[in-house]
Amino acid sequence: MKKVIRTPDFPIVRTKQGKLHGYQEDDVFHFYGIRYGRAERFQLPEPEPKWDGIRDAKSYGYICPLMPEEEQQEDSPMSAPGNSFEMQHVYWPMKEQCLYLNVWTKHLEKSAKKPVMVWLHGGGFSCGSSIEIPAYNGHNLCDYGDVVIVNLNHRLNCLGFLDLSSFGENYKYSGCAGMADVVLALQWVKENIEVFGGDPDNVTVAGQSGGGGKAAILMQMPPADGLYHKVISQSGALRDRSGTSITEEKRHWQSLGEKTAEILGLTKENIETIDAVPYEELAKAAVQAGKILGFPGGMMLFEPSPAEGFYEGLASIVGFREETKHIPVMAGTVLGEFAFMHYLGDKTRYTEVDKYNILEQNYGKNTMSIIKQFRELYPRMDILYALSVDTLFRPQTTAFLDRRSEFTKAKCYNYMMNVIIPYLGGLAPWHCADIPYVFRNVEMEPAHCTGYQYAEKLQDQISKAWIAFMKKGNPSTRSLKWSPYTKEHPDRMIFAEECGMEERDDSRLLKLISESCKKKY
Repeated sequence: MKKVIRTPDFPIVRTKQGKLHGYQEDDVFHFYGIRYGRAERFQLPEPEPKWDGIRDAKSYGYICPLMPEEEQQEDSPMSAPGNSFEMQHVYWPMKEQCLYLNVWTKHLEKSAKKPVMVWLHGGGFSCGSSIEIPAYNGHNLCDYGDVVIVNLNHRLNCLGFLDLSSFGENYKYSGCAGMADVVLALQWVKENIEVFGGDPDNVTVAGQSGGGGKAAILMQMPPADGLYHKVISQSGALRDRSGTSITEEKRHWQSLGEKTAEILGLTKENIETIDAVPYEELAKAAVQAGKILGFPGGMMLFEPSPAEGFYEGLASIVGFREETKHIPVMAGTVLGEFAFMHYLGDKTRYTEVDKYNILEQNYGKNTMSIIKQFRELYPRMDILYALSVDTLFRPQTTAFLDRRSEFTKAKCYNYMMNVIIPYLGGLAPWHCADIPYVFRNVEMEPAHCTGYQYAEKLQDQISKAWIAFMKKGNPSTRSLKWSPYTKEHPDRMIFAEECGMEERDDSRLLKLISESCKKKY
């Protein structure tokens, strides 16, 4: 049974802004709903002003408003309760003033100097929150690794990434306001994490999916320099836009803002009235604008827009910044990513002919070539898992690591999780499957973990590697020696029933599946 301690004067910390009153659960102190800033719509955030007295810090803060439900995919768990078994989500009160963060720590002494991980949530740049997935809870990882865990909310979708800069200087940073929030949170960590026992000079920024993309984007933001020291991107590589100019990229995002304003009946003469447009009306206009312009929908509608001196643009367009050469990076994916879209039930009931026919429905004339290559790469796996091979995140992650490893001598590390999940007769691990293992919360995510005899062992191996990277920038542990990734030697760690390094070129298989694939995501 857990032991919770909270008295009128314990635990209390004094930050630069004022005092906070959290609680202690077993050996871990929890401080929730810490307000790190405030922001007017479309403007850069300002630090939270100082306060008198003691603020309560035992409940999570507001999250950013999500996109209107009818604008999400019909079965999306991101906007309203839906399929909350495979993709568990926590729903929480929403408000535009959503700049709150949470801290887990075992120490309240400045002298502790423990490594810090700042976790950025997924959901693309459109949705999500610091508490949307139960496995984001930092208690267990903090307790096991003796590290400080921070996660945060920031502005999303049209509130954080609608580029209105063509309407004047007042909106210069509107297209990357959500990332400005993240930078402000990192500044808060720099100023305050010592009173939570953390080391402000040993901060790892990590995230999954959209959060992994945000972690990578921070390396392209001069205001973030010196606020973090390592980067982990889980299934978070951004789309490779090699060949696009920074001017074209900027105009791309400005066009979305311009079309949104047009739909709302706004011009340069009255654009300031956009501040008073109700959020749902604004969000619907942005979605409609995206459809008219042919932008990707759902969670893919928004990304940060370049802003001179603040966000330089994607590395695939402008290259990595020299100021980030010292930053070690760990990036990887899971085998299936969106494998849960292929519910084939108990695979033992299919004959080899049945399996071939199922694959042929998706891959057509290239089916035999795909089966042959898949068996060479994954000899222990059922050929039906060829339906689940990710061809989106992995190629982009590889391109990111190729470019990064050629740019710097700071080490890059790659991984793939390809453990088979017993749910529904067996599935390749899907998007978010690695999160509960990182945070040591496998019991919270039954669809990802139920049935494993080795789940706790895998949890130990994965979380220890992440802790090692937080501490020293190298994920090697006593049980797993992890060699760096280079373009010439694309070594990667495999997290499966048996973990270990491999150097395997699967680019031909990924290309063939991409060219042959008839399934639609």
